[in-house]
Amino acid sequence: MTEWVGRRSRLLLALGAALVLVASAGPEDAPPPAADPDATPDAFTAAHSALLAPFTTRAFHIDPQGQLDDGAVVLSFSPRAGDGVARGPQRIAYEARWLPIVRWTRYAGGVRYQFEAVALPLDAPRESVLVSSIQVRVANMGSVPATASLDLALSYPLERRTFVAFDRSLADSTASFVMPGVRQGRAWTDAAPAAGEAHWNAQLAPNESRGVRVVLSTYTLDAKALRAWARTGHAARVAESRRYWAKQLEPAVRFHLNDPETEAALKAAWVVLLSCRERCGGQVVPIGGPFHYRDVRLREGARAISALAVSGFTTEAMELANGLTSVQWPDGAFLSQRGQLDGVGQAPWAFAEAALRRAPDTSGVQTMAASAVAAWRWCERGRAIGRATGWSGGTLLPVADARDNELIRAQLVGNDAWALAGYTAAARLTRAAGWSVVADSIELSRAAYLTDFNAALTRSGSPDVPPSWQGRGRDWGNLAVAWPCRVLGADDPRMARLAARMWARAKGAGLTMYAGSDMRHGYAGAELGTWALLARRRAEADAVLASLLHWRSASGAGCELFTMAGDPGDDLPPHPGSAAALVAQVRNSLVFDDGDTLRLALGARDAWWKGGRVQGLPTRFGTIDLALNSTDAAVEAAWTPVSVWSELALPRGRRLAGPVTSPLVAGPGGLSVLAPPGIARVRVTTTKLQAPR
Repeated sequence: MTEWVGRRSRLLLALGAALVLVASAGPEDAPPPAADPDATPDAFTAAHSALLAPFTTRAFHIDPQGQLDDGAVVLSFSPRAGDGVARGPQRIAYEARWLPIVRWTRYAGGVRYQFEAVALPLDAPRESVLVSSIQVRVANMGSVPATASLDLALSYPLERRTFVAFDRSLADSTASFVMPGVRQGRAWTDAAPAAGEAHWNAQLAPNESRGVRVVLSTYTLDAKALRAWARTGHAARVAESRRYWAKQLEPAVRFHLNDPETEAALKAAWVVLLSCRERCGGQVVPIGGPFHYRDVRLREGARAISALAVSGFTTEAMELANGLTSVQWPDGAFLSQRGQLDGVGQAPWAFAEAALRRAPDTSGVQTMAASAVAAWRWCERGRAIGRATGWSGGTLLPVADARDNELIRAQLVGNDAWALAGYTAAARLTRAAGWSVVADSIELSRAAYLTDFNAALTRSGSPDVPPSWQGRGRDWGNLAVAWPCRVLGADDPRMARLAARMWARAKGAGLTMYAGSDMRHGYAGAELGTWALLARRRAEADAVLASLLHWRSASGAGCELFTMAGDPGDDLPPHPGSAAALVAQVRNSLVFDDGDTLRLALGARDAWWKGGRVQGLPTRFGTIDLALNSTDAAVEAAWTPVSVWSELALPRGRRLAGPVTSPLVAGPGGLSVLAPPGIARVRVTTTKLQAPR
């Protein structure tokens, strides 16, 4: 009896201690149960993932075999059970499809190998070094004992690589595991290491499991430093990774949309956009992707800056905008790649996207304005020279070969559209800086440039918007003419015909974005999604969003290019362009501020209307919150008051049931309601449309 009482007391004490631990754990300290990675959706035929972080000069690609590759050294795993070699993983997934805690599973007969990996940058000033912790849990799922083994190898492949680290050198070829007598190493493991290899094996009884751990760095480190990093256990590194990413995402707008897929997709996009930043010469610059081109490309960088700015990362966006000044030439032009003249407008557009959504903070506006004015003057000098020739096309940007997807040497329509977007941005920036005379001059010159643009459209003979003024080439920059360039209005019939032509081809490929004869593109053409919102074509806009949400990996990342079958090939995810496109489409579906009216809920989905909330969203009119509610008979919305008119679009398939009460005004067709400045709450009765738009 005494023994039973003692056991019962010890049990109660242990249970009480466990309850105290659970009660003291915060929500971020209590991780969700690990989901089966093979159950995570993945739109692509080959499994890929990435371990990455801001300001690290290398990242780890996890390939379809579960190997880690930083562009210089590959860490490979060869799991076996008896004579059977494990097959490759079916999926390689992030936790919750956005958080970079990566999991994948391999099977060899009845033995299961579960991999979990995280990566963290070393503390400054060595934050360019990324170190990963990989835990392999080996379990015998069979009913009889099994022999399991795992071979690890560090290699420096000399054959063709999918991607190569720009700073790869022969020093990487001596990559080694840390072991007695080795002063420097690339990796550490609790298996049995021997130079660049390590081996582990075990006899496992039925249902028995054991673990193997590996620590891998993107650069060779002192052996003591690697051992010290490894002394912190894998579970602790996973918890540290959760805290790290929670900290990184702290500035983000809070989206509560009753739509877990979209909310997770936004977080996955922010992880990519924040990670595609590097330090260069004392500045922070955007890069074209961890496995694509770790240099500045205005085409991707400008969109990334905009996406971060509208997501709440205004400080990060301004840092990147300042970084773009590194690719401004002494004559004022912006050029990051030879022949890509659209950068002369993309950079000023990015400046305005970042600097004008930080009210009341106006620091940096004058610097951005001065840079944008220099770009405007470069354009105007070129237009003056062209005008003097008497040639009708002389006032447009010159012939160029962008060496990108346009596939033509010509005067590209997208170059002029983006230049005009740069003029708009320069006028906004100079007015915000208090330089009203300069702003007036820019606006006058923009009007003249727009006249020349429209005249060229008429001369082209195209029923929509051609890719080049010579009519040839692949549609590319011309897809941005309505938005973000704002050269043609949403109601311009040319835009409707351009969209119809693009979507007729794309829908046949299973997406409403861009499809070529043999390839799909992960974000080109997504600008037409915002055009559709502005044109009140809700079904098409939602189809673009659906495509952006669908074409993502199990890590939540989109590609740039992939085959019609869904194979990214060497064009590895993630890509900041697709991340930025998704952010823009979601944000513009809820709040659009690129005009003189704050437009709300242009593309809000039905689930978003069921109590959806957005908190802390930066706009040109100040930071706002938004709340949406609807029933079968009424719609209610509330937002932070602004100094301009606001237009609330009603849910898709609904219109006003009758007149609205002053000072509210019914929108076109009764599909929206307008509120004057200072009014920030609307409740109206609605009825169903016979044919939802």
